[in-house]
Amino acid sequence: MCPGTGTSHIVLPKAAPGYAGSKRTLAVYDPAAAQQRADAARLSADAGALVPSPVGVAGEPIKAVPLAAAAPKERAEPPGIRAPKGLLAHLNLRLDLPVHFIDEKTVTATDVDPQQNRFRLPIDGVIRNLRPVLSHLDRQAANLVHVEAPRPRLPKLPKVPGEKTKKRRGREHGGLPVLVIERDAGIRELQLTRWESSGVCVIKGEGYMDFIKNCGFSAGDVMEIWAFKQKALRLFGVDIYQEGYHESPLYVLFINKGQMLPPPHALVVSNGVEETAQEHAP
Repeated sequence: MCPGTGTSHIVLPKAAPGYAGSKRTLAVYDPAAAQQRADAARLSADAGALVPSPVGVAGEPIKAVPLAAAAPKERAEPPGIRAPKGLLAHLNLRLDLPVHFIDEKTVTATDVDPQQNRFRLPIDGVIRNLRPVLSHLDRQAANLVHVEAPRPRLPKLPKVPGEKTKKRRGREHGGLPVLVIERDAGIRELQLTRWESSGVCVIKGEGYMDFIKNCGFSAGDVMEIWAFKQKALRLFGVDIYQEGYHESPLYVLFINKGQMLPPPHALVVSNGVEETAQEHAP
């Protein structure tokens, strides 16, 4: 009813836009088309699904594979190194001293070449496994404080006709004194250093060729490199040592795979004079 007029009328709902006056069509169900749409949806879902890679036994659920099976195996320590009369005891070192695997290396022709007179260490193993064992002073002596990309070589000086060109002197590297141990060669004091020009880390020093000949290494031999160093516990600025033990030099152990550890009567060779390892231990 409209107010004030006393009359009434019916209000019809408006038709939806675009459908005014149009007839509604009925869809006919097609089973074949419905099956095609279902198959297409399933293929699309499978394309984005994550499929676990086969680990361990084929067909075994990924959760059933233990983590230890996928983890890399730790390198076993040299046998007998912690025996009561083994190498650590002979060097007057603690039997529970950590012994670190540095790397595995194939001996090259340059390692046994008298013209080269050095043993090249795998730089990745030195940075990853040996450098953390060293103190800051050790790193300074071995030139391992700041390990950067090798410096570019300086250009050669131009030759002047009629004048003799002087050979540019390289830097005196020095190195960190280390005691290198091998089964047949015994123990020798050499030096560990990194060359800045090439980024190569080497063991060198007086008596190196004698030592490496006594090792009996040949090009192609596969060997393991281990290292250990007895440190003091520094507490409130004071070095604290376990009773009967003191800080030791860095020991580098060469093991030709398939051979045993050095015999207990290994000797330290220093400047051509042989002395027992017990006397050399600090």
